This record gives sequence, structure tokens and C-alpha cells, in this order.
Amino acid sequence: MTSDVAPAERRIGDLVATLLLIGFSVGASVVLFFVSLLWAIGNYDNTLAIVLGGYLPLAFAVLGAVVGIVALSRRRTAFWYPLIALVLSIIVWLIAAAIAR
Repeated sequence: MTSDVAPAERRIGDLVATLLLIGFSVGASVVLFFVSLLWAIGNYDNTLAIVLGGYLPLAFAVLGAVVGIVALSRRRTAFWYPLIALVLSIIVWLIAAAIAR
């Protein structure tokens, strides 16, 4: 009986974790986008920093969300995809912040 219950509980946990991470990843990438737009105010040409710090986190978030939803529909562990997208977004934004300074 416990073997029937355990996969269902794990499935619900994966669904909740994936959806929360997708929401947090998209929200964080939108915040990172608007913060990177502030780099355009300076006297220097920060086009590369704005592209890396603004658009690439949005692309990672959308890609992580799509792949996470596809993995959920195929009944595979899906929370890794938006988590990896969130980590990559933050890393790319930090690199862009170093370029903008």
C-alpha cells in the first residue's frame, strides 16, 4: 500500500516545487531585467551588459519553464529545470554586472 502512495506524494511534491520555482524564476528574471536597464543610464556604452543581464535571464526563465512543464507532462522529475534556469540567470546577471562596472 505504501508503494502506491509514495509515487503520488512525490509527484505532487514535484509539481508544487516545479510551479513555485517557475514562478520565482520568472519573477526574479523580470527584476533582473529592470535592474539591468538602470545600467543604460550611465555614460558608458553597456549594451553587452544590458543584453547579458537583461535579456538572457528572461530567456533562461522561459526555457526553464517550458522544459519544466514538458517534463511534468511526461511524468519525470521536473523541478531541476527551473532551478537550473534560476541559477544560470543569476550567474549571467552577475557577469553582466561585472562588465557594466
